[in-house]
Amino acid sequence: MTVKTEERHAQLELCIPYVFGRLNPGNRKQFEAHLTTGCEQCSGELSGLYGAIALMPLLLRQEAPPSGVRQRLLSRISSKKPDQPRNERPTPQREKIVPPVAQSGHSWYLYATIVLGILLNIALAIWVNQLVGTTASRSVQIADLTSELHKKQEVLDFLKAQRIEILPLAGVDAGSGAYGKLLLDPDKRSALVQTASLPAQSEGKQYQLWALKEKKYFSIGVFDVTSEKVNIVRVMALPAGEKQDIEGFAVTLEPKGGSVQPTGLVQLRSATR
Repeated sequence: MTVKTEERHAQLELCIPYVFGRLNPGNRKQFEAHLTTGCEQCSGELSGLYGAIALMPLLLRQEAPPSGVRQRLLSRISSKKPDQPRNERPTPQREKIVPPVAQSGHSWYLYATIVLGILLNIALAIWVNQLVGTTASRSVQIADLTSELHKKQEVLDFLKAQRIEILPLAGVDAGSGAYGKLLLDPDKRSALVQTASLPAQSEGKQYQLWALKEKKYFSIGVFDVTSEKVNIVRVMALPAGEKQDIEGFAVTLEPKGGSVQPTGLVQLRSATR
């Protein structure tokens, strides 16, 4: 009799209930018939189980019985009446074969597979979400680095000018120690601002550079200052007109984005040569 691999696996799950006498007569008869086929898997499993059961008494704690137990047992045995012969029930001609109890294990495997699949899907969703978040964060970092690189390249290009004029910027409050320089390229009509010891702007604020012409202020541009002592902030275009028409420059602290006319106190001031 040839037994398929699926049958061998199902019968293997009956070894434990068989050893402990938990199989119904039909399943027990079916399992014992299976053992006659010489199934090595089931025979090996039964051998290991019987060996483990034989060792179980060694794990029990050995204790001396209370005094008088032996005498009481002997007294009970001597006084016990012989058992009356029982009427044996006729053996039915056919026994209904009940499906193996171990088949319920297949349902357990099915539920375990479903739960494992759900956990894998959750883990995959978390991993994808983290990947998207990391990618977005990296994109922001790349954009910031690209902007910073553009500013540095802009400064390098400005310093390549054939003629650069340097105009000092002095702090209005002598106690602040703030000062700066305004580098002018008259040919390209652009300016590069450098500040020192100027405090970093608070949230919602920006520094703004102004040119004074005919006693009127003209905005050149806004810039930010970091906590570093020296800041080379940015290159800005000068207003239209001749440089000699500019009476002076001033730096004020304005709302973020700049103002049409100065609203904050003057932080740095300079006059043209």
